[in-house]
Amino acid sequence: MNSTNRILNRIFVFLVGLLVLTGGATLALVALVPLVRDSWTNATRVGIDRATRWLQATPFPESLIPVSGSWLWLIVLAAGVLLIAVLVTFSLRQGHGHTGRIVSLNGKTSSGAVVIESRVAEHAIQDALTNRPELVASHVSTYRVKNQSALKVAITCRRGISPREASRIVNEVLFSFDNLLGLQLPALVQISGGFRARTTNAARIR
Repeated sequence: MNSTNRILNRIFVFLVGLLVLTGGATLALVALVPLVRDSWTNATRVGIDRATRWLQATPFPESLIPVSGSWLWLIVLAAGVLLIAVLVTFSLRQGHGHTGRIVSLNGKTSSGAVVIESRVAEHAIQDALTNRPELVASHVSTYRVKNQSALKVAITCRRGISPREASRIVNEVLFSFDNLLGLQLPALVQISGGFRARTTNAARIR
């Protein structure tokens, strides 16, 4: 429940895993099978010779740049920088989505702009759930999903408490907070703990 694109994330993990698996299998074959090792040595020699010819055939124009070498290195360098930038951007986006503001009413009230921080909802809901003897623990967090704030309520119920009963308890607390706020906020309820809860679907969206 965050801003991470799950499809892109899984595609990236699949490609990296496939690359690592292919590389490991190739190295194992080269090390263990003499025929593959000989073929690899010949292919490497041919590749090095071809790359050397390409570099020799693409020198920098001496009239423009007084530097010896091939301009193909500039393409390789640019590709490397681009790849690093993409990977850094992808890594920085992982796990994001938490927001400190649950609702902002700009110009929708007679008093002007009203901003409600996420901690208000998180503390209010968690305090209400803490007083319930059916629950062992609870945690409330707020995420930004598709330009809308949404709550995630994770609870651990005692053994013998059914997921239906635990869900009813959380829904009562959420409905009470919605009535207090005057808005209905989307929420993801995650239930864990207890034998009956562990053997049942652990999450529901409200």
